[in-house]
Amino acid sequence: MPYCPKCGKEVPADAKFCMNCGATLEGATATVPAPPGYVPPSPLADLGSRIVAGIVDYIIIGIIAAILAIFLVVPWAITGPGIMGTIGAPGWFAGIGGIIVIMWLLWLIYFTYFEATSGQTIGKRLIHNKVIKEDGSRCDLGPALVRNLLRIVDYLPFLYILGIILIAATDKKQRLGDMLGKTIVVKA
Repeated sequence: MPYCPKCGKEVPADAKFCMNCGATLEGATATVPAPPGYVPPSPLADLGSRIVAGIVDYIIIGIIAAILAIFLVVPWAITGPGIMGTIGAPGWFAGIGGIIVIMWLLWLIYFTYFEATSGQTIGKRLIHNKVIKEDGSRCDLGPALVRNLLRIVDYLPFLYILGIILIAATDKKQRLGDMLGKTIVVKA
């Protein structure tokens, strides 16, 4: 059976295009078997399932951040030294800044930990999506950290517009973080 020279997935002998990556195959298929240990990737996750998984994950992070803010940041902002606790006072702005820092750290730790250990956050697990490396191997700490640090850029200009455009426009349905982390999101 021939294999696609672009992605390595097995293709029918008479195929003109790879069903996995869309590459043109005429006269370009390799009849050499895939390398040892190569496991063909599952189908790529669609944009809708990725959005739903993200919403679930952000709800979880929001709840955890709200609890932490209520018990850690808000009391300090209200009762800090020399602060009246009124809107516009320096302590109020520091409290908002603290909430933002807590959210960002939770977000980075949550996504990086789950994707580096199992390839799936809670949202991805519910939707049956999984992050893997482009070569089909398990995602580990380095790629997970890169793809999640770049969520900041993918979020631009707001509500993940750049990330959504890139997922919709790229062959491997990758946002910038996936491209630089060399990861893909597949159906689990």
